[in-house]
Amino acid sequence: MPQRSPTLLSIRNLSVEYPPAAGSRKPLRAVRGVSLDIAAGEIYGLVGESGSGKSSLAHAILQLVKPNAGQALFRGNDLFTMNKSDLNSARKDIQLVFQDSLASLSPRRTVRQALTEPLEHFRIGNPAERPAQVAASLETVDLDPALANRYPQELSGGQRQRVALARAVITRPSLIIADEPVSSLDVRVQSRIIKVIKDLRVKRGIAFIFVSHDLAVVRKLADSVGVMYLGKLLETGPAQTLFAAPAHPYTKSLLQAVPVADPGHPRPLVLGGEQPSPLTPPAGCVFHMRCPEVFDPCLVNMPSETVVAAPESSQNCAHKVRCHICNPIHN
Repeated sequence: MPQRSPTLLSIRNLSVEYPPAAGSRKPLRAVRGVSLDIAAGEIYGLVGESGSGKSSLAHAILQLVKPNAGQALFRGNDLFTMNKSDLNSARKDIQLVFQDSLASLSPRRTVRQALTEPLEHFRIGNPAERPAQVAASLETVDLDPALANRYPQELSGGQRQRVALARAVITRPSLIIADEPVSSLDVRVQSRIIKVIKDLRVKRGIAFIFVSHDLAVVRKLADSVGVMYLGKLLETGPAQTLFAAPAHPYTKSLLQAVPVADPGHPRPLVLGGEQPSPLTPPAGCVFHMRCPEVFDPCLVNMPSETVVAAPESSQNCAHKVRCHICNPIHN
């Protein structure tokens, strides 16, 4: 996107904690003070390793998991303080697509029944209109409307994921949160899903939060990217800028690990060590135990957010990073 549209969703200082597990007194701090903005019609890629807090953040927006602190301002209204009726209305405009399409679609309901359910729940149209709405929604995601009479287990993985997208699209939302929607699909099918998402943005103006651990997929799709690690957002910025000139050592490591289909290309580097447990996060920078560029300040203080590159205009987002190396105080 050459220009950044008005902000659709603004998340401020969002935190998510899970109660202590049996035999433990410590809560699991999955998301810790995350702030980000999603523009109308934008595809925002939220990336990081498993356990980084991506899904917890995504699910907290719709309160599928309860946030402990923060705000989620959707068109200026805080989703976390809405009453039940207002939140239900907001959920019509913010839809969620899960990673496991087979688990999210009932095996006892046909595709038609699965897509009709949100129409009935949100009282969209009347019974006579709904078959046409179902057919149109399937066509929108490049599926034959004849599939409406089949059950999920009769479809391929790629078809089921597009049915899940069709179910999300049928309420005509402004924002779709897609949680690892292509991680279990082969490359060919992934490309087809990516094309559908791009088409939905262009034709319907739908914004996406695209949650993934696969930077190669995000690179093909996202306008902006946020990189999470151990519940913290370590780097954010326009996708083109972030992929061309990553600032945080973690982002650099993730990009170096992306395989390239070229026999002459150097073998991808593997990030050493394991991500610490969210039950016992390290002091200082959350990444310092694995960072190849660690130095003394990293062991003591979590770095504040630094603007690496200012936006080219007031309509573009800045490239920001949480890293002592990029902080002028330490340079």
